[in-house]
Amino acid sequence: MGKNASRLAVAAVVVFALLLSLRQLEAADDVSVSCSDVVADVTPCLGFLQGDDDHPSGECCDGLSGLVAAAATTEDRQAACECLKSAVSGQFTAVEAAPARDLPADCGLSLPYTFSPDD
Repeated sequence: MGKNASRLAVAAVVVFALLLSLRQLEAADDVSVSCSDVVADVTPCLGFLQGDDDHPSGECCDGLSGLVAAAATTEDRQAACECLKSAVSGQFTAVEAAPARDLPADCGLSLPYTFSPDD
């Protein structure tokens, strides 16, 4: 009976691990960044992005930092990117390439991707 109990315990651990893995995969499919949140985070940056301000404001950098933290997965980053591209072609007109490219560094953020209104 000891071997059967041992096998049952191992099987239970394996099933638990599989269920946990499935739950993590389901969670990864959910995009946790909403377009309204992305727009709200980036709106304080418009003066800088449109060339009206020489430096991004503290509110801008706080919003960008929050966006970077919220967009933790590839899916989140892709959703945020699509939202920003849509905003640039709609409500965020006149965004200049150089400020968009420089914004993360000007806010003290090091990102493995670039910001550009053309991408």
